[in-house]
Amino acid sequence: MHNNSIIHRDLKPENLVFDQQGYLRITDLGIARLHKIDNHNETSGTPGYMAPEVLLRQNHSYGVDYFALGVMTYELITGKRPYIGRSRKEVRDEILARQVYLTQKECPNYSSSLIDFTNKLIQRKQSLRLGVGGISQLKDHPWFYGFDWISLYSKKMPAPYLPKCEEYNRKLQQGHQQSDKTLIEEFTKQLRLKEVQQQFDGYTYIHSQ
Repeated sequence: MHNNSIIHRDLKPENLVFDQQGYLRITDLGIARLHKIDNHNETSGTPGYMAPEVLLRQNHSYGVDYFALGVMTYELITGKRPYIGRSRKEVRDEILARQVYLTQKECPNYSSSLIDFTNKLIQRKQSLRLGVGGISQLKDHPWFYGFDWISLYSKKMPAPYLPKCEEYNRKLQQGHQQSDKTLIEEFTKQLRLKEVQQQFDGYTYIHSQ
């Protein structure tokens, strides 16, 4: 997307889905925008995943998506978001009040490179945030040392998680069939009501064979 000058602006777990091969797909481009220099009025997003510059109505760039990536990484490590509030204002106040950092002591089961990667993504100042200089900054980070990007791009890398798509699709289809049956039964009951039938007085109907 960034290569095509598109900022997603609403990256969060709910907007990521697995395909049959276990590769993540980004969904919901409802508030995505083409990047432009003056965009301080574009403040849509999900509180908790929105970058500070968006909350503060400042001009912003692709770094807002990297901030959201950092929030999700932080969430995967700790089970919670770095900045929490019941409203956009509370989240904004939290971000303005302090810079959150993960420490090795807090996360003994995770590598120092992953912790550093996360901390640099959730950097409040967009000029200091990892990725402000382009995707190469992320790919060159020590956490990705030795990572086979070619296998990833060609989808030859085995995924650590494979969703049970066939089972899910079967259950989804069964659910739709049941829903359709229920709706038909409900509509039939409604059509048989006396006040509904009276609306068709004077009309004749011959079923074509």
